[in-house]
Amino acid sequence: MGIHQPSPVKPEPFSFQHPVSDFDLAKLPVDAALVRENPKLLESAVQTYYEELFRKMGGSATIVVKGDVVSVAWYPEEGDAQQLVFDRALVLLRQGDYKTAEPLLRVLLTRNPDHADVLYNLGMMLSDQRRLTEALTLLQRFVELAPDDSNGWTALGLAYSRNGDMQEGVTSLRKALEIAPDNAYALRNLGAILSQQSPQEALPLLERAAQLMPEDQAAQNGCGQCLLALGRSNEADTFLLKAIQLNPLSEVAEAARSARTSIAHRNMRSAVGGGPRPDAMFYCLDGLKKFREMGDARMRAVVYEIAMLGHSGLDINDPAQKYTLRSLPGKYSGLHLVSLMYTGLRLIDPKADAGINLSKEFAAAEGMLGGLGAAGNTETK
Repeated sequence: MGIHQPSPVKPEPFSFQHPVSDFDLAKLPVDAALVRENPKLLESAVQTYYEELFRKMGGSATIVVKGDVVSVAWYPEEGDAQQLVFDRALVLLRQGDYKTAEPLLRVLLTRNPDHADVLYNLGMMLSDQRRLTEALTLLQRFVELAPDDSNGWTALGLAYSRNGDMQEGVTSLRKALEIAPDNAYALRNLGAILSQQSPQEALPLLERAAQLMPEDQAAQNGCGQCLLALGRSNEADTFLLKAIQLNPLSEVAEAARSARTSIAHRNMRSAVGGGPRPDAMFYCLDGLKKFREMGDARMRAVVYEIAMLGHSGLDINDPAQKYTLRSLPGKYSGLHLVSLMYTGLRLIDPKADAGINLSKEFAAAEGMLGGLGAAGNTETK
């Protein structure tokens, strides 16, 4: 008598349906107006979209479009279909593919309106996209279901602050820190809000966030900006420089760079009691001479290279000649390079923003150059 082998149990499908008219046409790689005017093309495009979406997840899928209803049933090769869909949505969120993740999360939420993890992740995604009305609804529901979740209160506080409701934002973020005092994101976001009105109160929060997240650019910049607001420029500069180095081309880096420039400019001016600096005057004079000789194209190349070098930070208060350029021979101090850049920009476009004000030094250099004669051959001593 043979041994009876039970047939393998086929996993339960993940199925849903919705009106075709509810489909977000922005998800399709075709013109929305064209698809909207052609029902057959719309049906075909929606079916193809879901086939491609679930094909990437393995298993098999059946998509039927009939009338105004699209029905989808996905059969995974193994495992719990709903959990697999959620896991796939999380991967897409981490990749920044919100467009593909959103329909998966919405289907999961339709099947289970109190799915806490879906509420949290869909709410955060919408908050990041500044779709704040719905984000707040989802995150409020999440903290009702999980009142002891510090990350949920942090996400809710961030959504409130993005929506302009700072009072509710502060309340939610304080709640997050009551639950988990070392929640770095709650510290960073609460510190950012408080720093607008009370930098002294915000500073310990931002310092702790920067300590807990040494690779987080916003945390480093936030701490630096707060220290700067409190007049502690030297300490601020350390954090601002680190923020720039973490991602030199970001908007956060640009804000940190602007703050560092203001610090350097303030230090530069204080060294001469607010008047023009003689060394910067002579550096501007050097620029006027060099640029007059080299012509417009090469001058622009030099200015551009210095500007790019400045993205990593130029120390204009260190007299050491530690910088070199590909477009210009020699070694230069940070102030020398900034003075050359300022001079070049004034010659290219007098209204251009160089990020630092050397107008006194530039004007003095122009006067000195005029005193040297048109040929500019007189050597300065």
